[in-house]
Amino acid sequence: MSEILWYNFLFIVARIASFFVTLPITSYRGVPNIVKVFFALVFSYLIFLSRDFSYLSVNSYTSIRLFLLLGGEIITGLVLGFVVLLFFSVFRMAGQFADVKIGLSMASIFDPQFAGSVTLIGQFYYLLTIIIYFALNGHHHLFLAINQSFEIMPIGGSALTDITIRLVFDSFYYIWLMAFQIAAPVVAAILITDISLGLISKTVPQLQVFMVGLPLKFFIGLLVLYLTLPYLALMMEGVFDRLYVDLLRIMESMV
Repeated sequence: MSEILWYNFLFIVARIASFFVTLPITSYRGVPNIVKVFFALVFSYLIFLSRDFSYLSVNSYTSIRLFLLLGGEIITGLVLGFVVLLFFSVFRMAGQFADVKIGLSMASIFDPQFAGSVTLIGQFYYLLTIIIYFALNGHHHLFLAINQSFEIMPIGGSALTDITIRLVFDSFYYIWLMAFQIAAPVVAAILITDISLGLISKTVPQLQVFMVGLPLKFFIGLLVLYLTLPYLALMMEGVFDRLYVDLLRIMESMV
């Protein structure tokens, strides 16, 4: 009996640990690995105590079957964590759209999480999203969702289907749409500024439009960002609500 419990606990740890690997909050390289392992073990142990996993009898399974079950739990955790990462990337993409129009795309910084360069406003939006997410107690709902995954998708009962792939692509479409909507005020303001500068350059050729346009676009872009910042929390709340709905839909499609 103890062997069955150990195997069940191992499968739970595999799903939770792989979920934490891709989770935006715990996937930063600056977070020590021992901290990630600690949270994965503690959360797995709490789920193990709160649910009955006696339905899984490992005595009837071969070593290959157990290995496939372990791999399936890892893939399940990675898929769920990847979906969460996609929704957090909405605001990073919106910031990058704004950076390109303002002209800050060249002033990029290195982000160790993605092992690449990110723009200033994109990184600001991303970090602000994480702060507001904790302020709204979003992590509570996220932990409840991963706990509910063991009820919707029992151990060894999850599989990738065509419906799952379609739902992930639907999430991609929603993410692109929301990112453009968030960046739309800045894009529209800079577009109007470019048109105005183009008309000025035609009427006053002596004016150095390029020298005037760079600081002007920078000022207008930051001004629009400042004016739209109070409404960003409402957009985040809507995105997070959609996150939990899509997570549940993807879980149900993997059964």
